[in-house]
Amino acid sequence: MGQSLFEKETEQAYLAYLLHKGASGGVDLGLDKEDFYFDFHKKVFESITELIDQNIAIEPIAVINQLRQKKRFQNEEEETSYLMKFYAEAIIVHPLEYYIRRIKKFSSRRNYIKVLKESIQKVQENTDENEEVFTSIEAELAKVSRNVITKGLRPINEDKNDLIDYIKTMFQTKGTAIGLRTHINGLDDATTGLKPHELMIIAARPGNGKTTFALNVATNVALREKKTVAIFSLEMSRLELLIKMICSEARINSTNLKTGSLTENDRNKLISVITTVSNAPIYIDDSGTLSIWQFKSRIRQLLITTQLSLIIVDYLQLMSDPTTRDMGRQQEVASISRNLKQMAREANCPIIALSQMSRAVETRSKDQRPQLSDLRESGAIEQDADIVAFIYREELVKTKEEVSDDIKNKAEIIIAKNRSGPVTSFKLNFVPEYSRFDNL
Repeated sequence: MGQSLFEKETEQAYLAYLLHKGASGGVDLGLDKEDFYFDFHKKVFESITELIDQNIAIEPIAVINQLRQKKRFQNEEEETSYLMKFYAEAIIVHPLEYYIRRIKKFSSRRNYIKVLKESIQKVQENTDENEEVFTSIEAELAKVSRNVITKGLRPINEDKNDLIDYIKTMFQTKGTAIGLRTHINGLDDATTGLKPHELMIIAARPGNGKTTFALNVATNVALREKKTVAIFSLEMSRLELLIKMICSEARINSTNLKTGSLTENDRNKLISVITTVSNAPIYIDDSGTLSIWQFKSRIRQLLITTQLSLIIVDYLQLMSDPTTRDMGRQQEVASISRNLKQMAREANCPIIALSQMSRAVETRSKDQRPQLSDLRESGAIEQDADIVAFIYREELVKTKEEVSDDIKNKAEIIIAKNRSGPVTSFKLNFVPEYSRFDNL
């Protein structure tokens, strides 16, 4: 293996740092033994971690005794001499984090080469469909390139600083959003903002404004929070989505835009908003047909260059999974739902997936307010989702005579599942001609 794939002196300096300055369970060592290239360095690191675990002070003699006790020496005299030499000659001028970053850099390169070699073998030998094979390989490469490391079980004392920071933020924000703000006040109050790893399902019967609601959230995040959003539209074109966004932001009647009958004031607003929206950090994929594997692949490609804060899928039932199609639609939707949740974790940002509802809600004569069982193929979706919200517009299920002023152009957002907050509901103004939901 070429010299460019390891730095012996950096590994020595890291270990010498621990031997000179000591370490305790409160210190994040930042590495695993497999991050070291040299076998003896792995053994020294492993011995140090065991001593830390036993609350024994870290110094050369204790480490040598641990190496001896665990029978890790191949040549005790030579290796003891080698350890004492780099300990005595070490000139430590950098903080521990510097050495961690350098060792990780070369460890990641070696891992990348290893995955590439395994990928070549997988392509040559695997009989599965290309899409499945390639997506699996992309996932492994993306994991190495972004240095996503699963830490496994860890003592909670490692979380102490994060916990303190979280509680400080709670006090400072006085219960307002600490996650990603959507600027839909009722939603932010109930969820304290959308969190990384969360899968949120927004469901409604056709015509209730699912896409409009999702686009309002997307533009709020992109324009007001200055965060990057990716939108996958399987039903509407890029141009249709952009027109909805622009009309919503400019508060321009979309019918007037389409018929070319805008006032001069509307035209001025339109020019300003087009510039603002077209410069927003929003990515749109309007493929129309999209498998869950293509979705994951495209997100991973974007993550190489861009940090995402929100992903929107419109809508879940239009996605496919060729690997489970033969097992029936419920199994296919279950796989899609599960993979969306996994992707939220991998991308470290919330995913909002729009969903259809079953027609069962229409058969209820009295109360047609949606409930969890109304989700189409509901079991898996309900299980995987962290938040399930329904959009309910009562005026759509009433006769014209029954529609009173207090329900006209109003939408109720029903949060029927919320892992990190209350199950609740709140109302919004709905302005269909502007493609917009507004806080009351």
